[in-house]
Amino acid sequence: MRTLRSKLVVSTVLLAAAVMVVLVVGTQAVLELTARRDVRAALSASPEQAAAAYERSERYALLVTCALAVVVVALVGWLAWSLTRRALAPVQQMAERAADWSEHDLEHRFDLGPPVNELAALGATLDRLLDRVAQAILTEQRLTAELAHELRTPLTAIAASAEIAQLRHDGDPALREDLAEIGDGARRMAQVITTLLEVARSPETARGAARSSVRDVVEAMAAHVPERVRFTTDLAAGLPLVAAPAHLVSQALAPLVENAGRHAASAVALSAEVVADRVEIAVRDDGGGVPAEQRLRIFEPGTSNAGGTGLGLGIARRVARSVGGDVVLSAVGADEGSTVFVLRLPRS
Repeated sequence: MRTLRSKLVVSTVLLAAAVMVVLVVGTQAVLELTARRDVRAALSASPEQAAAAYERSERYALLVTCALAVVVVALVGWLAWSLTRRALAPVQQMAERAADWSEHDLEHRFDLGPPVNELAALGATLDRLLDRVAQAILTEQRLTAELAHELRTPLTAIAASAEIAQLRHDGDPALREDLAEIGDGARRMAQVITTLLEVARSPETARGAARSSVRDVVEAMAAHVPERVRFTTDLAAGLPLVAAPAHLVSQALAPLVENAGRHAASAVALSAEVVADRVEIAVRDDGGGVPAEQRLRIFEPGTSNAGGTGLGLGIARRVARSVGGDVVLSAVGADEGSTVFVLRLPRS
């Protein structure tokens, strides 16, 4: 097996040999020519003229040697660049293929053939790794679909029962209000499950050609804030569209707003601006901030200090990442005792 290492070693040795041969032959040729001329000049001239001729020959030899060195160095650099480019071309091709596949599906493989060198062996190893990753993703998708189906059925029944109970005229107002809240909660949970099921089944569709306006999504966020909390928005002028469907942007932003509303003392502020190639939506509340011991695991399921289930932030991050974005806990405001979550979305 001719390894990439052996090819590079042989190429380097041949280049070094070529450099030495060119320098030695070129210098020897210059010295012979100048020596012959100097000998003839010395035989027919005075010692002073012979010494001057010898000095000129030294200068000529130095200049020619420097010129040869520059030419040889340039030639060696070009050859080295050409060889390394050819040697690393498969690596670049693999990287481009992997980037393209990650945007579409995991069914493709490198398929570089028998492992005749290190790169082919690496391709075979990555193919086996992709097989295991694809199998794991398919297993997760099947499990998610089964769980979603099992959960949506009782949630639908709960919402329907709550609506039927509200139609009874003998119920007291407090009970009717509780039933309305139960129905709304069941419908929201069913919508969340539907969104997660869509992301899990076809993650590539979330990165499709859908575009949406941040302003339109933000206008609907006021419904997720309690009446006791003041809700304000500050959107930068000329916000571009984001490369994500509106319902997924809403599902990523709503848990952040609901979390801020639960923890806020009196106000929730939402702002949006363009940062590089993305749109960042910041959700700030004036609560007591996230405890230091929870900051590293705030997005883990079950992490909550307000009596909730601790699922909202994790769901928001998962939905955001499904469209090429992310949700992070910003350090801004930590010293002020407030909390700032930032939803990052790719701009259209």
